[in-house]
Amino acid sequence: MITIKEVTYKNYGKCLSMTNDKMELLVTIGVGPRIIKCNLRGSENLMFEDLDRKQQEDVSSLYGEGKKWYIYGGHRLWLSPEDYPRTYYPDNASVVYSTHSTGAVFTPKVQEVTGLAYEIAIDMDETEPVIRITHSITNTQKKPVTGSAWALSVLAPGGAVLVPLPREDTGLLPSRVVSLWPYVDMTDDRYYWGKDYVMLRQNPNNVNKTKFGVNNTVGKVAYLNHGQALVKCYKPAHPDGAYTDFGVSTEVFTNALFIEMETLSPVSTIGKGEKITHTETWMLYDEVKIPEKNTESVAKAAKNIGLE
Repeated sequence: MITIKEVTYKNYGKCLSMTNDKMELLVTIGVGPRIIKCNLRGSENLMFEDLDRKQQEDVSSLYGEGKKWYIYGGHRLWLSPEDYPRTYYPDNASVVYSTHSTGAVFTPKVQEVTGLAYEIAIDMDETEPVIRITHSITNTQKKPVTGSAWALSVLAPGGAVLVPLPREDTGLLPSRVVSLWPYVDMTDDRYYWGKDYVMLRQNPNNVNKTKFGVNNTVGKVAYLNHGQALVKCYKPAHPDGAYTDFGVSTEVFTNALFIEMETLSPVSTIGKGEKITHTETWMLYDEVKIPEKNTESVAKAAKNIGLE
């Protein structure tokens, strides 16, 4: 049975609680929205919570005097490619929402300056720890907008993200795209670069940021922490599809505070009234350990959570 109700959570104010017998979800409605809490019932939150509001950006040059963007933590929606300060819309106002028997739809106000209208729809399975999230970005202005829907989950420290590499046999031609940001050190010991998977682990004692992306033709990616795994499934990257950041559909970022697991839709151009949509299905698994950095351990962990 699914229960949906308003609650107050820590210093996030009003949130919408969505639960079934196996999992619990909290979505901020005073700001954002953000999926600020997601976990199996009785287990720790898998989302990063920026209770001290440490991660913020001054965006007053574009959005008006005194305007600041806050990461808040949790899961959010953006438009890729990233562009400062345009991308960092200060979503600090209350969110309109409506509920139905298995979930809710969250609709923040149309963004000033960009004219983008975001929407996040969440549907929860009645009995299993599974949710379906549909992200939508609508262009309300006359000028066309080109980009992709970018779903970013900001996750709790201490965990690891496991990304499968493409498996297609393309003979003499390459099949794998790996994008690296300028600050990446490939000898960074937080990484495991394997034959079939890349794993990046968050380390609170490492202050250096790092980020990579891959053309994820498997269409799955997983975060492991607190004895749980959060597996995202989404439309696999198509070899002929256009994606941002040199053609990647999964990206992973980490710093000393959190780790991000990000998926992207193909790039498209939308005119006034048109929209981009991107859907993720989240599945939670119990009794999961972060694997050792070797082929056998990583492959076993991947198999146990259906990441093959």
